[in-house]
Amino acid sequence: MKRLLVRAAAAAALIGLLVACTEHLAPARLQFTMMPTGNLGYEVSQQGEITITARNLVFRNAPGEYGLSLQSYRIEFFDENDEPVPAGDNVQVGTLTVFVPPGIRCDEPDPQFGCTMMSEGARFAPSPEVVTEAGYQLLPIGIAEAHLMRWFSETEDGGFQREPQPVGWHADITFTGVTTAGSAYTSPVYRVGIAPPN
Repeated sequence: MKRLLVRAAAAAALIGLLVACTEHLAPARLQFTMMPTGNLGYEVSQQGEITITARNLVFRNAPGEYGLSLQSYRIEFFDENDEPVPAGDNVQVGTLTVFVPPGIRCDEPDPQFGCTMMSEGARFAPSPEVVTEAGYQLLPIGIAEAHLMRWFSETEDGGFQREPQPVGWHADITFTGVTTAGSAYTSPVYRVGIAPPN
């Protein structure tokens, strides 16, 4: 009986060790935001002209993660009820060319390749932040128009009245590419709000 208890304790310790090690095998964690703001938005002039400002994409790898070559994105738009926005351009797919360095820091990074685990003073740390030079028009005009029209409802006399601002509209974005280890990569889904115009 004592021998069974010792084996059970040893098995429990081994399972605990495996669970603790599994945390380090979690999928890559890529941090994502945008500049100048972290949401999608648009402006409307007095004449009703819609202007959509491009966003620069900002990425950073978590400590210990492989470098990533991001090659494409997919973005889908939803209303406040988490239903797809009823517009023809509800789903957008685009290309990008962004390299996010691995989650490694070192004393003297290579100007072209950055740090590797063989670099002097290599240690796990968040990668340097990468900001795209080009801005991306992620919000299609059809989505902005649909969002704007939620502000108004038709009256009995054929006119329009203003409703409360639509809150809760959002976009779900995923990125795909290849890791520096050569495997295909698909990011988690990032949820980004759609802000009403000022």
